[in-house]
Amino acid sequence: MSAGKSSSNKSASTLASGDLWPALSCQAFEQTRYLLHMVLQAVGKLKLAGPFQAQWAEVPLWLGARGLTTGPIPYAGGVYEVRADFVSHELQWLTSSGGSGQLPLGPTSVATLVDTFLDRLRRAGIDASITLIPQEVSNPIPFDEDKQERPYDRDMANAWWRILLSTQRVMQIFQGRFTGKTQPIGLMWGTFDIRVPFYNGKPASPAPNADFIRRNAMNAELMEMGWWSGDPSYPRPAFYSFTYPQPQGIETAKIGPSAARWDAGLGEFLLDYDDLRQSANPDGHLLAFLESTYNAGAAAAGWNSALLGSGRPE
Repeated sequence: MSAGKSSSNKSASTLASGDLWPALSCQAFEQTRYLLHMVLQAVGKLKLAGPFQAQWAEVPLWLGARGLTTGPIPYAGGVYEVRADFVSHELQWLTSSGGSGQLPLGPTSVATLVDTFLDRLRRAGIDASITLIPQEVSNPIPFDEDKQERPYDRDMANAWWRILLSTQRVMQIFQGRFTGKTQPIGLMWGTFDIRVPFYNGKPASPAPNADFIRRNAMNAELMEMGWWSGDPSYPRPAFYSFTYPQPQGIETAKIGPSAARWDAGLGEFLLDYDDLRQSANPDGHLLAFLESTYNAGAAAAGWNSALLGSGRPE
């Protein structure tokens, strides 16, 4: 594994840019995104050793000042934590008994990176048993069989993480207004999007053909909003919002900002990332998207209007 090198040679000052909404091309990011998606799936699967929480509330990866973290995971020696650092570009693990280690992120194959990472955890006394088949992706290749060499662009990985940070910052403002059940904002490593869900307290029936993941995720009425970096099925980074079950007529609702729209193929509202970052007020436009699509879903599905307040104590 070419662990210490990157396919980008830009300076550290570029990585530390103050651009809160950096440019990110789905096509240029695709190979780095794939490598990151698979290794973060392997990291995320470690969290499944903990107790289940309703609607998979326990599984996301949490954002931190330098990347993503699992948070504490129990093991025989106490707890451990895995971090993906997108400033120094490495996987790190720390244990409550004082142990630690790191593995550089760089151009390599999924098989090499995941195998090396899991082996290092085992050497540290951590039970790193996970299923090696990726979740929620088309045509999944088991990690240990995915031997194609992939590039790793440090600048794009860093930009992707900074977009997650900015998205979370704005989402938290809107989430603070919601008085019903919600969950901490985090990266869903299966679908590779950052999301925030809102629940109205009513049960829902998953689709008849829903798999195990969906049966335990879509068993309550909800609205979900988030951002993902795009993939071959939709090759543009975009913010999304949907209501489940999908209420009749929601696609005709008026939403903002003007660039936002209903996508019939995906069955959700979309706001392309480039439209937002090129606007004069990205934060304000994202808040408008969150609020207007929430209002559209709440009106069409008959949610209690009292669930959304001002967010500020009187």
